[in-house]
Amino acid sequence: MDLVTKQSQNNRKIPEAIFIENIEEFLNQNQIQLVMENLQEAYNKYKFMEAQLAKQRDAMQNKLPEIEKAIGLLDYLEQQSEDEVVDFLVTDTIFSKAILPKENKTVCLWLGANTMAEFTFSEAKELLNSNRDNAATNLKAFDEDINFLKDQITTIEVNIARVYNTNVKRQQLQQQQLQAQQQK
Repeated sequence: MDLVTKQSQNNRKIPEAIFIENIEEFLNQNQIQLVMENLQEAYNKYKFMEAQLAKQRDAMQNKLPEIEKAIGLLDYLEQQSEDEVVDFLVTDTIFSKAILPKENKTVCLWLGANTMAEFTFSEAKELLNSNRDNAATNLKAFDEDINFLKDQITTIEVNIARVYNTNVKRQQLQQQQLQAQQQK
């Protein structure tokens, strides 16, 4: 029984949920309990994927303002016309003063994984612009994937409701038939 197809319409290869067209015929071919278990399993997987993608999207969304801020600071440093005294954060509660000479044409960027590298202003700007563009592209992909997952979750929820309702109708019909037999 294949409740979730292997074919995918998106880049992440998320399987597409099948809408069960003829619920009666489908349930005649498969056990109701097995169908409900498979639908519930698929539903849980889709919800898990949705939560993971939402978390990744939020993390990416938080990076964009930091990148924009770094680009703005780099623009400010490029236009600096005289030495400047600044306060910078050493630890959470400790600041220190530093002098930024106007002759300085390099900047250090924190790359992550305990790595910092020194770049010229143009190299740093190129890297930050590239990172911003990649983050925006990834954010768009996350949104598309989350919307795709929401559609799949809705399809699964509809299938669950239809299987449940059909099961209830069958049980009522069986109960009516049993009562009719007992009255004879």
